[in-house]
Amino acid sequence: MTNSLESRVQRLEDIEEIRDLLIAYGRALDSRDLDAYSQLFARDGEWRGGLGSARTPAEIKAMLEKAFAGMTPGLYRTPHHVMSNFDIVLDGDTATAHSRWEWVAGDSGNAPTILRAGRYEDELVREDGRWRFQKRRAVTELQAEQE
Repeated sequence: MTNSLESRVQRLEDIEEIRDLLIAYGRALDSRDLDAYSQLFARDGEWRGGLGSARTPAEIKAMLEKAFAGMTPGLYRTPHHVMSNFDIVLDGDTATAHSRWEWVAGDSGNAPTILRAGRYEDELVREDGRWRFQKRRAVTELQAEQE
């Protein structure tokens, strides 16, 4: 890629769209908007983490529906994904991203409690003109004892 103004602007736009994708992931998951969440993945996108693994938006959505159905109602009050340290590397219509996350929820008195923390390892692809997760791996590094 040349270092033209057009290519530099495209690079910045791609990085910003990927940042938006990373943040949309947390928002959709926290609000349990599983339709929006599943559409963040490529047609053959893959998710791997503590809940298991799945491939394709439909399978990813089904995996989460099953996981949420098995949780005690009200177990996680007002969940929030806090994401940071975005490291995004572009390579044409593919990219990699590494980031940090904390999962915060209210305890019985609605005080914020960090339940888990870790990192995401992502492979991304531009599909139909939009950036999507090709592979997302959630690695839990810290976990509260009271879950």
